[in-house]
Amino acid sequence: MTFSLRLCSVHPSAALALLCCIALTPRTAAAQRVTSTVDVGGAGIRYADSVSTSAATVGPTIRLDWARATLTGSGTASQLGVGGWSTQGRVDGSLFTPAAGPLVGEALAAAGGSAHRDGTRTGEALALGRAHLMGVYGGLWGGGGAGSTWNDGAWRAVRLAEAGGWARRGLVTALASVAPTAVDDTIRYMDATLALRVDVARVEMSGSIGHRTGEGIPTAAGSARSWGGASVVLWLTDRVGMTAAGGSYPVDATRGFPGGRYASLSLRFGSAGARASGQRPASQSDLSLPAASRDTPARSHGVLAFSSESAAGGRRVVRVHAPGARSIEVAGDFTGWQPAALARSRDGWWALVLPVPRGTHQVNVRVDGRSWVVPPGLPSVADEFGGSVGLFIVK
Repeated sequence: MTFSLRLCSVHPSAALALLCCIALTPRTAAAQRVTSTVDVGGAGIRYADSVSTSAATVGPTIRLDWARATLTGSGTASQLGVGGWSTQGRVDGSLFTPAAGPLVGEALAAAGGSAHRDGTRTGEALALGRAHLMGVYGGLWGGGGAGSTWNDGAWRAVRLAEAGGWARRGLVTALASVAPTAVDDTIRYMDATLALRVDVARVEMSGSIGHRTGEGIPTAAGSARSWGGASVVLWLTDRVGMTAAGGSYPVDATRGFPGGRYASLSLRFGSAGARASGQRPASQSDLSLPAASRDTPARSHGVLAFSSESAAGGRRVVRVHAPGARSIEVAGDFTGWQPAALARSRDGWWALVLPVPRGTHQVNVRVDGRSWVVPPGLPSVADEFGGSVGLFIVK
C-alpha cells in the first residue's frame, strides 16, 4: 500500500492556515452536518525522559456527519521553544450499515502523517472493519484490519485487532479496550486501556490509563509500558472554552516516535453546535469511543443533532436533525411527557415551536415510532422508570 499525506508536503504554516480556515468556516453542501474547533495555546513536553521543550500550538479539527457516515480531520502545528517546528495531521472516516436490531457494522479508514524541522517525516494508512453490539446503557465492539506505516524511507506492514466495551450511566461514560498489534515480523504488542468521561453542565472531564505488553518493544528512555492522562474543558460560552491537559504517552512503535510527558493549556474556539455535538480533538487523554457508539442509540436511529433556539413570544424552536426519518416526535417535561410531532423543515432538519420556560428540562426523541432515545449532544440522567432522559437548559 502506498500513501502520502499532502499536509506534510507543504510548509507547515500554510497547511495549518488552510485547515484553520476550513475549520472556522464549516459550510459544505455535500455534508449533512459540519462542526469544528480550533485550539490555540501552549504546551510543555518532555521527550524520552531526557529532552524538554515548550511549544506554542494550533490544533484545528473538523467533523462531517451524514446519516450513516462520519469524516473527521485534525491537525496540530507546534512552534518549539528551541527554534524548531513540528506538524501532524490525521483523517478518519467511518461508514455504517443499517442497524439490524442492536447490531451495526462499521468500515473505517484512517490516514495520517507528520513533518518536522529536522527533515523527519512519517505516514500511515489503515483500514478496519468493526461489529458493534449497542444498547441504551452500553455496548461491545470487535474488529480488525491492516495497513502500512512509513518512517525513515521505508514502509512497514501493520496488522491489528481490537475489542472493547463501553457503558454510560447518567453523566458518566466508561470504556475498556484491548488492541493487539503486529509491525512486520519484529514487533508484537497489545495495549489495554481504561477511560472515564464525565460531563457536568459546561465542564467536560476525561481521564485514561493504559498498559502495554509484548515482544520487540523499544527499550530506550521514554518507552514506559504504562501511561495515563487527564483533561478538562470549561466552556465559557457555546463557542469558546478553556482546555487543560496533562499526563504521559507511550512510544509509537509503528512509527518510531519516543514516549514522553506533556502539559498543555489552550483556548478552544468552536463553530455553532461544536459543543453540543460532543466533538473533541483526539489526544492521549481523551476518551475516544468508536464512532458508532457516540450518541448511541440516537445515531443508530439516524438522529445527528438536537438544538433549542429562542422564538417570539417567549417560545422555543426545538430542532432535530434526522435526514432519513419519516417522522420525529419529542416528549419532555415541557410537553407533559406527551409526544409532540415535529414538522419537516429543510436539509434534513425537523422543527416545532412550543412554549419552554426557563430552567433545566428533560427531553427524549422518537424516530419513526421506534423507542425513545436521548438526543445526541445532551448529557443523560436516569429517570424514575429505569430509562434515560436528556437534559438541556433554557436561560
